[in-house]
Amino acid sequence: MNDHESAGTFLVIGGSGRTGRLVVERLLARGARVTVAGRRPGNPPRGATTATVDLGRGIDPALLDGVTGVVVSVEPPADDRGAQAVMNHGVADLAAAAAKAGTKVVLVSQIYITRAHEHPSLAGIIVARAAGEEALRASGAPYAIVRPGWLTDAPAGGARLEQGDTGDGRTSRALVADATVAALFEPAASGKTFEVFDAPGAQVASWSDEFASLRRD
Repeated sequence: MNDHESAGTFLVIGGSGRTGRLVVERLLARGARVTVAGRRPGNPPRGATTATVDLGRGIDPALLDGVTGVVVSVEPPADDRGAQAVMNHGVADLAAAAAKAGTKVVLVSQIYITRAHEHPSLAGIIVARAAGEEALRASGAPYAIVRPGWLTDAPAGGARLEQGDTGDGRTSRALVADATVAALFEPAASGKTFEVFDAPGAQVASWSDEFASLRRD
């Protein structure tokens, strides 16, 4: 698919959150059918439906019937056990179901996945996220993993994509949503993990070209 195609049915887990809602809005703007999923999905944007999903308790594979792609954009629990249940085991269960269904998964993760020691207070969450990332890669499901920096509510104003988890910086939620939706539609993003940061003045002319320049996992 290219930037201008809009067909598809999508499940956005965490779609009622600040970043997830932006993903939902962008998908709806493309004319996609969208289900907002979460423990408390709340009031979705007009045109979206809702489903109750708790990744910490697994996922009903039937939710993926007829689904083109899934976005996971959830806030992990603050305690280590809860983070493991959601960001590791929950993501792994979803990935296994997606592999069977042939459904693409775009996981919104974070930077510092390979550098948990730099942020001891977040180490439990980072370790859980890392395990979830690995489970998704190993599952056989088509996927992309987006690693934003420190999140802000600023408008999107340019982007810098990196790989290797060596960088630092801020990333607007709007940019995360743009990159996530692009990764859903662009085949060049499949099988790739990348960091994304704000870069004022560095506008993305083509997400396809940006993703094509990245190496596969």
